Amino acid sequence: MQRIILSVTILIFFSVSLLNGQDLLKTSGKQSLFKYSLNKDKIYKDSNEAVTEKNKSQSVNIGGIFISPNVGMVFPLGNFAGNSGIGVVYGAKLEFAFSKLYPFVFGFIYEGQTNKGDAGYMNNNLLTTLQTKFTYIGGSLDFILNKILKSNFTTPVVSLEVKYAKMTRDIVPDTPPPPGIVADQSLLTYSGGLAFTLYVFDLNTRYTFAGDYSTLDFQIRFHFPVVKF
Repeated sequence: MQRIILSVTILIFFSVSLLNGQDLLKTSGKQSLFKYSLNKDKIYKDSNEAVTEKNKSQSVNIGGIFISPNVGMVFPLGNFAGNSGIGVVYGAKLEFAFSKLYPFVFGFIYEGQTNKGDAGYMNNNLLTTLQTKFTYIGGSLDFILNKILKSNFTTPVVSLEVKYAKMTRDIVPDTPPPPGIVADQSLLTYSGGLAFTLYVFDLNTRYTFAGDYSTLDFQIRFHFPVVKF
């Protein structure tokens, strides 16, 4: 009689659990099942356990290629400031962004720069024209700081650049050139800057070490997607 009562009790317990949509027992992704043996007159743990499969999320590499045109003002420093005035810088950067490389973004840079001669220097050296032009080609590495410097409206970015520069000068009259003035020169330049991203554009300040042609510039840069994957 006791066996019959116990069997009925277990049957009612399992029926209520099913109606309420609840599991009998859960332990860290595994469900343990229990059975009743009439021969042994006791409840025992089933050796077969239902194991819940875990969905393994695969790492997806999300990224894209962006084109970033820029324009800004260039302030000459050191010896360069002695013979040239404020100039203009313009160009574009091709950026390669991938989620696996975050927070780093690599880029390829092409830029042009023009600085007119300082009026006082030109008068002292009897020059009617003095204009210095640069063409830059190189690479960049941007480091996004949104996890370090958190903000609701902007994203700070530190940028490092290494570029090959070709410098040429328009000098009138060109014979003889003033002392210390070189008509053309090739050099390697190094730049470091800090930008603040606002929507699709950046406000950027950058220092460029280029020997006698070092500069400090302020730019605005826009970001447009070319390819997304």
